[in-house]
Amino acid sequence: MGTNSKSSHESYAIAPASAPETVEGGEDVGLAAAPTEPELSDGLVKATTDLMVAMDNLDAFAIGNGVATGNYPELPDDPVERYDIFADQIKAAREAIEQMKEEGASEEEVKAQLDALRAQSLAYLNALDPEELQQIAAAKGFEHPALVGLSGKGQHPLVHWLDPYYNDDIPSKQKIQAAAQKRYEQLAAGQTVGGMTLADLQQIEGTSGAPDAPVGTWAATPDQFQAAVDTWSQASHEAAYAKGVLDSDKLKNLLDAEKQVLTAHSPDTADLEKKKNEIQVWTGDPLAVAKINQSTVMPLVQDALASGEMSLTEAQHLKPVELVGLLRTGTPEAEKEALKATAQARKDQLKALDNALDVHQGGKQDIHTELTLPDLASSPEAAAQVASWAKSTGELHTLQQDAQGWIHETLQSPVDIGFANPALLNTHQVDPKALTTEFNAWAKNQKVGDLRAVAGELGMPDPGKANRAQLQGYIAASFNPTLDKDAINAKVQATVAKKQAAAAAKAAAPLASDEAVNALKSKLASSTGTTSAPPAGPAGVGGLTQESKVEAAIKMGASPVQAQQLAQAATAGPKKPIPKAPKKPAAPGSFNGKVQALIAGLQQVKATSQDVPARIDSDVVGSWSFGAGTPANLGGTYSKTLHSAPDGSSWLFKADHNGGVIAHSEAAASHALSLGGVPAVPVYVKKVGGKVGSVQPMLKGASHFASDPNKWSQPDVDSIVRSHVGSWIVGDHDGHQANVLRTASGGLVQIDRGQAFKHWGSDKLSLGYAPSGGGSYDPVHQKLYSAALSGGLADGVKVNHAVVQPVIKSFEAIPDSQWRSMLHSTAYEGAKAGSGVHWVPAMRKQAAKKHGIAAAKVSTEQIAEAFLDHAVERKQNLRKAFAEFFVKDLKMPQAASLKHGAE
Repeated sequence: MGTNSKSSHESYAIAPASAPETVEGGEDVGLAAAPTEPELSDGLVKATTDLMVAMDNLDAFAIGNGVATGNYPELPDDPVERYDIFADQIKAAREAIEQMKEEGASEEEVKAQLDALRAQSLAYLNALDPEELQQIAAAKGFEHPALVGLSGKGQHPLVHWLDPYYNDDIPSKQKIQAAAQKRYEQLAAGQTVGGMTLADLQQIEGTSGAPDAPVGTWAATPDQFQAAVDTWSQASHEAAYAKGVLDSDKLKNLLDAEKQVLTAHSPDTADLEKKKNEIQVWTGDPLAVAKINQSTVMPLVQDALASGEMSLTEAQHLKPVELVGLLRTGTPEAEKEALKATAQARKDQLKALDNALDVHQGGKQDIHTELTLPDLASSPEAAAQVASWAKSTGELHTLQQDAQGWIHETLQSPVDIGFANPALLNTHQVDPKALTTEFNAWAKNQKVGDLRAVAGELGMPDPGKANRAQLQGYIAASFNPTLDKDAINAKVQATVAKKQAAAAAKAAAPLASDEAVNALKSKLASSTGTTSAPPAGPAGVGGLTQESKVEAAIKMGASPVQAQQLAQAATAGPKKPIPKAPKKPAAPGSFNGKVQALIAGLQQVKATSQDVPARIDSDVVGSWSFGAGTPANLGGTYSKTLHSAPDGSSWLFKADHNGGVIAHSEAAASHALSLGGVPAVPVYVKKVGGKVGSVQPMLKGASHFASDPNKWSQPDVDSIVRSHVGSWIVGDHDGHQANVLRTASGGLVQIDRGQAFKHWGSDKLSLGYAPSGGGSYDPVHQKLYSAALSGGLADGVKVNHAVVQPVIKSFEAIPDSQWRSMLHSTAYEGAKAGSGVHWVPAMRKQAAKKHGIAAAKVSTEQIAEAFLDHAVERKQNLRKAFAEFFVKDLKMPQAASLKHGAE
């Protein structure tokens, strides 16, 4: 059907209200002011306006139901013309909503608008009486509308068939028309439907029993028509009483005879339609009892292929009985279309099988060869490769099982299908049980950390909390349907809860005596092997990691809190004095000046490292109870509170009013920066007082950083440049003056990474780019570069591109699989419907381009995966991006060497 909208219809429009400005509340860890969010795009404003106009027009229909209302002209009296106007407005509203979605409106808002539009459409149509519905449906091409809705109960079927909110070709609408057609055939065969006869229907419709001859019929006298019926009777009898497999000639005779009767145009024959419908119904009887196989239909299919009546896809992928249905003249058109769709779906299934087999064979060639997955430690891409193999193997197994239901009954022999589609051969059949055994044997030789990376790639929420058996089971569940991923995740969470309960019980136990504490401290210090603080991460040769010392202290009788304190004390050792620069500065560029600059640089790096708290395991922070807090008057849009950690340190809690999305982003950014060697206050996702947000330790003795670039030292400038690398890789453009602090010992650190990733996919690494606003909201690195180009830095102070080399190198060393796993929660939390995250529209467009689909059809998972793809691409292009930035924007041709790893 179609709405048949008329161009002459008057447009009922109103002026929209002004679009409100949206202001985003940026949060500060320190003393930052809230930046404003960019205004809505012109496209989104226009789409919203169009929707408002269409919805207001529809409201007029609901209020007046055809009567003039307000500034609207009087609607036409004719139900069909009124329906055309109504359908136009529904279409306009639907297009506006789709455009809003394209322009970045949240999925939650789009759903709400669609629900409102659907309700509006139903309300209008349900208000029409059956006669009006039948009149409109007949005008729109529905055949015999009086034959549906006969019970008078519930919603009239024509309400759904006429509903312009839904497309015309959906199966549910086709079924309504098919029901009417079937009832008409019953009436034509002499039966009654709902107490109605064929004559009654013809009176309602104002038609006669002898319609004009349609195209494709043949003119027949009554005698000729009767002869056709007699021929059909003979063919039907032979088919019904055939012994064994039905002969192809007998099938052809029956189908030809049915076609001859059903296509006859014989106005002078009495009860013509009744007789035709009887033949159409009765033809199915012998076909239902006959034995029909490939040999029965093969000649007929070959003829149909030669004449173009059947496609090769249909001939190769339908069963014999299904092919007969496609060949019959008496098969309703809707059933034929469904059979054609089935054939195409099976063809697509075979293609998907072969694609899945290609990936599967990367780990196992066939059932006779051993599993040869790559060693996860051999390559940064190995985890992603294994995850892809597991997922594709699961798809292969599912498709193989589904194909067994039809491949043995088509005209193609299983052997031919197997040669054309190797995935169906026995040598490539997936045996989930045996494959799981092989996989577990391989996994035992892999590190748990590497298996966690694979599980993270496959979507495991908390791979870091799972043990080896749980990780192996979760990965194997991708191809073994007897394993349940949800059940495995539940066990992981149960284990974590049990450990936390045990830790809480230990913490409640009496503390060790002072003598025991001193003895433990002595033992831990002696195990360190050095008095200087080791770097974060694995200990040096002969040393212990922070986690190992905590575990050792607990085994020696300390409580969990004491263990943390003892491990930190043993690691830190006595503080070494920070090297001091000479009081009298030397001339810039001189030998003594270079020495002084080097000492000053070392002094600042040491100061920053000493003053910024080290990152600890998120599970440890997750097990802490912070209790009630006190208000923290640090500015920003949302309130913040200060809490005491179990070790007595002061921590800041920021409630996340986006449901945890911002907290996940800031926590992931701080973790990523710490891996790259960029100073960052550690941030963790935490629920405090029933609210989800982020917690972070407070910096003691920190102060504001000088705002005048002329007062910045060379170490200050170097620190800002290094920090810029970290800001770019996490997409944080909010590093303005108030978000950079001078630590108590003279170091520099940027705080408040709450806007990390916000502009991913649309930002750019260029001079002057500051999406959070200008002036005081310009990032500090932008102020630095502008001052350097205009001569605004102190004498002898300059931008040195070489200082980014170790930072870039550190980020490059992070495996892609670890990078994706670390950002997994941020990606999937942000991609959820209604999250309101700024980067979603950009990632939606990237996903649409990658998958070759419309942006409106992109799934939440595809958006999240586009985010992770962008994360890896950004890391891989980090060196090239900064080399080009220094050369082009800062006019430093010598920085081109960065591309090749040189300084």
